[in-house]
Amino acid sequence: MRLLMLRSRIRTTHQSMASTPRYVTALISALRFRDAQPELLRALDDSEWKQLLVFGDHMHLTIPLAQAHEDYCPAWVRSKIQQNIADNTQRFQMIKESYAEISGVLKNANADYVVLKGFTKSPDYAPEPRHRVQGDIDLFCDPASIESAAHALATIGYEPIYRFDDMPWDHLPPLRRETSWQWRGNAYDPEMPLSIELHHWLWDYPAVRCGPKDLSRFWERRVVRQLEDITFPALCPVDNVGYVALNLLRDLLRLSVLASQVYELAWFLHENSHHHEFWMRWTAEHDEELKRVESVSFLLAASWFQCDLPEAVAEEIERLPVGARRWFELPATSPSPMGWMGPTKDAVWLHSTLISSASERRRIILKRLFPRRARPVNVVVAERMLEASLPKPSLSECVHQYLRYVSARVNYHLRLVAPTLWHGLRWWWSCKITSGGGPFKRRAARPQDEPPVPARQSSPTI
Repeated sequence: MRLLMLRSRIRTTHQSMASTPRYVTALISALRFRDAQPELLRALDDSEWKQLLVFGDHMHLTIPLAQAHEDYCPAWVRSKIQQNIADNTQRFQMIKESYAEISGVLKNANADYVVLKGFTKSPDYAPEPRHRVQGDIDLFCDPASIESAAHALATIGYEPIYRFDDMPWDHLPPLRRETSWQWRGNAYDPEMPLSIELHHWLWDYPAVRCGPKDLSRFWERRVVRQLEDITFPALCPVDNVGYVALNLLRDLLRLSVLASQVYELAWFLHENSHHHEFWMRWTAEHDEELKRVESVSFLLAASWFQCDLPEAVAEEIERLPVGARRWFELPATSPSPMGWMGPTKDAVWLHSTLISSASERRRIILKRLFPRRARPVNVVVAERMLEASLPKPSLSECVHQYLRYVSARVNYHLRLVAPTLWHGLRWWWSCKITSGGGPFKRRAARPQDEPPVPARQSSPTI
């Protein structure tokens, strides 16, 4: 009964999703696990298909669409996607060879790590790794090993693309080899350089002020896995779904989500909805606060892609604060698959429901609405060089790029203040009239308070 009621609400949530272009609606609807509507693809003209392919390439959903509903795609689209798969097949071979070299130098340096995301998602989240886009290799390092790992990777040419020690990220600046490669408009280019990200957090509690404070058990339960001809250390399956959910929630709260990450999580949930032993382990090994924040990502996956949910997950979703569940249901705040292509700050209201302290809530809301610090010049210039494959700019060009960046970010933040406040008011009032208890009312009793974790002093970055 609980699952039936949740499915009904999720269906309503999908229908109330913020307005999106027709080609995006057709793509997401075609990839749903229940009540899929691939026939919407046939209503698209060639112009809309071209827009769908651009969006699908950005969100890494083009190949999954072809795998699920190739017959609904025009011949020229099928031909293009087949070329994408051929290019990505070559790229995956390059990734395997790069990882073999990376793992070798880290082993020699006695640097302990686990591989995150990327090819570790196959086969549980993405059955065929050649059909999944991967732009970097993410490694979580034991804090005692992260410096030796960075030094070891430098010996084979992987250097930071910029140096800045106080960014609100969970990893060091990306590492990349020097290259003359230039962007040629192909998101699946086999020659596209591979970056390495060395993570020092699995979840940055001091920055977000909600969720688990200690994930050391994830490290203790790590395992060794095999994928084709590569062997790698990884999180155990139960902790891996936890990290996938945390990583997705982090992006949802801070930036915007990549739609393929939501789809992959939906795939896993749907395929494992009746794996009772797995979910019994998940219930036993993850504490209440961890399961609570994981369930937000599970709800997002079910809302967009209508996947089946295990009973244990449905129970956790039902325990979410009223405001968290209402945030997904209300058209004004429900997240859009457009991601960074349709930016909003409405996630701040979801974030506020996950924070227990009223003072911390206010602090997070103010910091999100009115960031007080811009990114450093060297970071902005380095990222611009990578995005556009530009040579090292002169001093005057650096100044011009940075001034243009600051102007754009100020306009961006000012433009979003009014709609964010208006949406927040509508969300608060909707919670008030539907529950009578406001957005922060919880179904389950709060766990006993734990010793406080000091807040990070840095301000959010513009």
